[in-house]
Amino acid sequence: MKKIVLCLVALLMTSMVMSQPFKCNQVEKISVRPFDRGLNVGIDPVNFSGPGNANKVPDNMMSLLKIPMSSSLNANGIFVYEQRFVSIQQQANLFSYGNRAGGSFGNTGNDLKYKFTTDEGSTWDSVVLVAANGKNYRYPSMVVYNSGTTANPDEIYGVFAGPIYETSWTNQFFGSVRLDGSNEDVNFVANEPTVYLNHLHIGLYCSPDGHATVASFRLNGATGAYTYHGWEILNGSFNGEEHKFDWQVPLLKVQPALKEEGRIDASCLVWSPGGEIGYLFGTAVDSSEIYNPYGVEWPVIYKSTDHGLTWIKEPPFNFASIPLFRNYLYSTNSDTNLVIPRWYNKWASTSNQSTNGAAVDIHGNLHIFGLIRSTVSIHPDSLNYFATGETNRLFDVYMKPGGGWDAFYIDSLTTVNPPDPGTYGISWDHQTQMTRTADGSKVFCLWTDTDPAFSTENLTPDIKGCGYNAVTGMATPVKNFTAQTEYWLENWWMRVADEVFYDEITGSSKLPVTTSTLASTSDDPMDHSYFTGLAINDSEFSILVNTPEISDPGNRRPEFSICPNPFKGTTTVNVELETPANMVIHITNITGQEVMTINKGMVGKGSHKIRIDAGRLLPGVYCCTVTVGGISVTSKMVAL
Repeated sequence: MKKIVLCLVALLMTSMVMSQPFKCNQVEKISVRPFDRGLNVGIDPVNFSGPGNANKVPDNMMSLLKIPMSSSLNANGIFVYEQRFVSIQQQANLFSYGNRAGGSFGNTGNDLKYKFTTDEGSTWDSVVLVAANGKNYRYPSMVVYNSGTTANPDEIYGVFAGPIYETSWTNQFFGSVRLDGSNEDVNFVANEPTVYLNHLHIGLYCSPDGHATVASFRLNGATGAYTYHGWEILNGSFNGEEHKFDWQVPLLKVQPALKEEGRIDASCLVWSPGGEIGYLFGTAVDSSEIYNPYGVEWPVIYKSTDHGLTWIKEPPFNFASIPLFRNYLYSTNSDTNLVIPRWYNKWASTSNQSTNGAAVDIHGNLHIFGLIRSTVSIHPDSLNYFATGETNRLFDVYMKPGGGWDAFYIDSLTTVNPPDPGTYGISWDHQTQMTRTADGSKVFCLWTDTDPAFSTENLTPDIKGCGYNAVTGMATPVKNFTAQTEYWLENWWMRVADEVFYDEITGSSKLPVTTSTLASTSDDPMDHSYFTGLAINDSEFSILVNTPEISDPGNRRPEFSICPNPFKGTTTVNVELETPANMVIHITNITGQEVMTINKGMVGKGSHKIRIDAGRLLPGVYCCTVTVGGISVTSKMVAL
């Protein structure tokens, strides 16, 4: 009945909106960071057909199911966006949700709980870490780690980190526990006396070979009088003999030279599929004109190639040189040939976003997904106003395999954020997030948005998403997973794991997503649900976004042959590797559409034979791409 009423309301509001002319000169106050005033030159109607949003499709035929499985004592248990608490292990088909537990599913609100399932939510198990000695766990990141290739969840480890609150923010905690409850290891390190906030929960990650990394953003001083002091990094490595991680204390400091007293927003920490390459970044105004010639918020990026032991600042890049931005963003007032992208930050306006999505693809290249606006003026006036435009454009900005950066337009948001203070005094945003396949060949963008027929604010969100194939350069149309389904308009606090479940038989990437209930106040308990049925199939990668550039590292290129070719029935791909590496085979038709993926994971040095079943292929010409360690080689194959 509720959905019928909503449909009638939507039709009525749509007719009312269509009967009025669009006001293209709307004005909205947006500030220079960190002030609360500014000028927005207007919000255009959503009329672009970008490569990611052509033929938008509501995916109403899927079997969607929300499964309640955990709870928090209040909204403060989950609202920090840098936390990572949804995690999977493909070998065990294990989905895990970790949080500071309380409310209807039990626990005190100070404890940590892993809730996990290996049968898509039919049955659940849990392990709880009880807070002791007044050290109350707060804002944790909680992921899972498989020390081998076990399918037994009891042999998988939970890894966690976060801040401790006593009468103030006194400590950081970090450690691990086996999901059978054994080998619990909790460590504490006291904050230095000058620290105001230093929450150790940004982007917690465990690589397949047992390296763990988590970051914090350090503030010194006191409430209302603090200064920014960059990031701190904690590294650990798994000790198989003692069944725990060895952590490297004191924490490593990374402090970029920035304007605005060193402030960084929307910090992210992400790693390549094998954990060899990591990126730590946030949006900020770099103090160097070489890195930021226009003095606006751009990504400030550090890279590690040694599991987080050292971090090197990425070379400067002029993001204004990306041609695609000219199609979607306004030029500056002073130079109609100059288009300057400006990343959103959570402080400049309540309509902004609190974080960016991020992922690292099969080539080891960083993708940054989120809202970008135009820079109409780069010269704030005496009142510190600036002029900026378009508050609703979503882009994936990514490193190219051959060097440099590029971007593609994904979608336009149709609503703005709820006001702050909102329902909870904490305004949730559009939850722009990214995830990827285990090998990084495909990355996925997810976000929430509300049908504008119901609200101009994102009060009743649906879940939307799309995918990009980093090997073929193909993207999927934007999908609205929940519109006109049982879960229409009720998908708050959406989160996604940093990796998807991939089904090789069906060629489907299953997106591990959670949502949370909307309680009456910020002091009321919130229930959390595992949202199953959200998926993107390989056949949906149908839009050519770009032509992939493949770097040539000489003798590291994989050598392979296909025999027989042409073939009928079956054929074999023969691959020679000089060193162990992750290997994946993609088969695409002549239009670039992927028809088969074979993910072999980490394989050893030497000869490898991979059987291809032609029974799954129609007669015709195909491209077979073998990707090893991020390096791809393609050859033609013919199925008879």
